[in-house]
Amino acid sequence: MRDRRRSVTGVARTGSMALVAVMLLTLVGAAAPASARQENDPGIIASLSLINTWRGWLGIPPLKIDPALQKAAEAHVEYYRLNFGDPSLAGMGLHYETAGKPGFTGASFQERVETAGYSGWANENAGLSGSMVWSTKWFIGTVGHRLTLLDPRYSDIGLAAINDGKIKFEIIDLGTKKWIEEASPDWAAWPPNGATGVETSFDGEAPDPFPNATYPVGYPITLKYFGAGDLTLTVATISAGGVAVPSFSSIGSGWLTRKTIQLAANKPLDEGKRYDIHVEGTANGQRFVRDWSFTTTTGDDELDLPGTPRPTPPPAPQPTPTPTPSPPPTRSQVPLDQLPDGLKSANALVQQLWWETDGPVARTEVDRSWLWGPNSWAAVTESYAESPAHRRQVYYFDKARMEVNDATGQRDGFVTAGLLVRDMILGKAQVGDAMFENHAPADVPLAGDEKPFNRDAPTFASLAGVASIGGGHTAAARRGAAIREVLSSRGAISTNNALGNLAAYGSYEPTLGHNIAAVFDNYLAGLPNDWMMSVGLPLTEPYWIRTNVAGVPNWVLVQAFERRVLTYTPDNPAGWQVEMGNVGRAYYTWRYGVLPPWR
Repeated sequence: MRDRRRSVTGVARTGSMALVAVMLLTLVGAAAPASARQENDPGIIASLSLINTWRGWLGIPPLKIDPALQKAAEAHVEYYRLNFGDPSLAGMGLHYETAGKPGFTGASFQERVETAGYSGWANENAGLSGSMVWSTKWFIGTVGHRLTLLDPRYSDIGLAAINDGKIKFEIIDLGTKKWIEEASPDWAAWPPNGATGVETSFDGEAPDPFPNATYPVGYPITLKYFGAGDLTLTVATISAGGVAVPSFSSIGSGWLTRKTIQLAANKPLDEGKRYDIHVEGTANGQRFVRDWSFTTTTGDDELDLPGTPRPTPPPAPQPTPTPTPSPPPTRSQVPLDQLPDGLKSANALVQQLWWETDGPVARTEVDRSWLWGPNSWAAVTESYAESPAHRRQVYYFDKARMEVNDATGQRDGFVTAGLLVRDMILGKAQVGDAMFENHAPADVPLAGDEKPFNRDAPTFASLAGVASIGGGHTAAARRGAAIREVLSSRGAISTNNALGNLAAYGSYEPTLGHNIAAVFDNYLAGLPNDWMMSVGLPLTEPYWIRTNVAGVPNWVLVQAFERRVLTYTPDNPAGWQVEMGNVGRAYYTWRYGVLPPWR
């Protein structure tokens, strides 16, 4: 019987990684330097063959190694090797690089693949298991990581790993030259009909597809729709031998899980048993019914689809030179007449980002709060040492700001969201990759009305004694426990049991060692972009604060992240109970010493 106790550190809930919209694999026994060309490695070839076998079961075309994605994957593994032991390389931090450190090729996976010459859309998974094949099998047993492996819109892949003593790291970059919303086949059901050797349980992943579940639950079942129109769910059941199995189901709301029916039993499944799945709903306005079955593992068999040949691993590809980068793909045209006045003359990258993320809010196509804000109310040229002429354009919004990083000889221009919350707590405004201006910590309210109308509210400065900046102030995992802690304006922490029924702790982010409130987990999973890039790592625990909102004292749950503050106001209407705090307005007030203009 094989050992199932091994975990992928940083991918499983007990580990240290979170998904950013891609897939990961790990190399078996690879001790070669990360800088070596790895697409010919037997472990990588075997894992790629396994992924393509699963895709083939569903009628999805195989992935092919792309030289630029391969170069990007190998470069990131080398960065990890050169910076092994850096505390930032944990959890979500496995996906990011820090400018100025050895081997840096780009802060995010998208930036790194572009640096390597890939023109298109990319996703990435990273892990620390030490086994490429084992990690591949782990991913297919999740929700988010699985969906990327089985997405027909991705056609290209790059895989790299290192397993040298204590240094174990694996990376996979997936990409497509042209992104499309719809793809063939219309449906992808997992496990596939007739599958055997299916695992029995699921312990969670990040982002959490089942934020209200008590883990472990049964093996996750997914039905992904790639066709036109919307998807609705009417019925989803699991049964065994004609007896209903208690379960729960939903349609995912995140970028990876949208148009995906997610189903799991309340408890782990039994070994060696057949389970029948029944799903009903509508797709593009038309009713559908899907029935299929699978059999769980006996403990000695592997995942298989009887009656289908297991393809022979493809011959090892020969190294090929990285092609000359082609122009970046054309993105959707932004209708300038539909932009708010503050964005009509803004940088095109800023216009595009706002239109894709907050445009649907402005057009009332989605019922959620603003990611940036309804308009940009200030465009400022600020000092930044690494920018051309040491200056860069910055656009302020209520919730944050967008920083325009101009194109260089190595890469296209791009937009970042600064670590504004970190800077305000620390009392240092970043003006270069390693340069800061000294300021006092921000005496600006964390939420609610601005300081002249909210003098007793906790501020960013109130967080100095509880925030994880420069180490320390970590917390133990408290999933499911009630949040009763209250933060005062002096930074003192007390408890109020009367607040305990309003919110609970959700996932645990091990990089800096903080719990994320469950209501914030749900909100982040539904954002239209990679929330780590727009929100960052949690710097504190979630705390209740007493603050004035439109002149009325109110209880608001707040949590500070590197780039944003999230707030939860139970009395707000549905869709607006969780909001981004007005960090852009707070930062502007702190840095320039004046209240920002009102919209």
